[in-house]
Amino acid sequence: TNSKTPSLYRAKSLPTQKSTVTISALPFIYRPGTRSQISSGTLIYNWTIDGKFDPLKSGINKQPYVLRTGDSLGSAIIRLEVKNQDRTVSIIKEIAVPVVRPQILLYFSDPKTDMPFGIALKNVTAGAANFNFSAQPYFFTAPAENLSWQWFINNAKVTAGGEKPWLAALNLADNFFGRLSAQIKVTANNPKNELEVAQSITNLEVR
Repeated sequence: TNSKTPSLYRAKSLPTQKSTVTISALPFIYRPGTRSQISSGTLIYNWTIDGKFDPLKSGINKQPYVLRTGDSLGSAIIRLEVKNQDRTVSIIKEIAVPVVRPQILLYFSDPKTDMPFGIALKNVTAGAANFNFSAQPYFFTAPAENLSWQWFINNAKVTAGGEKPWLAALNLADNFFGRLSAQIKVTANNPKNELEVAQSITNLEVR
């Protein structure tokens, strides 16, 4: 898929709405009664998407399939039948391709490297300190620098950090006494795809 994830993410990226997914087939079909494998370039590939046969993208040597996801969430069901030109041998494979919403996870960040560390934040209780945050976008089709970012503290919009708007700081280390409860919200959207919108909310309790 053309959706993107942070460099430290080790799992597969998932497609989002109106994104592109490339599906590749690697069939192993042998000539009947032999151990001779038929060249994959001479096989017939019949692609069916959500129960609808796609004649334009099916045929001899139509091995990769490029799927453009729609507006809906859920799973696209991909069914592939591969057969030889004599139609004496065929195999069928079916998979579900999940289509998800983009996500944002909020982390503490290292002020020297701007890299996130620890686990994603949700509810945090801490003493007064200088808090540095890094918002990490998942499954957008645009990189972080091309997204539109906004930060809020208790629903009041605040300014984030310049060239890296996915970073923010809350400075409470000096001259702060008492308690503070704050809701920190960060949102991001892709200006080129109105369906790619996500937010993360963290409740911060300072004692």
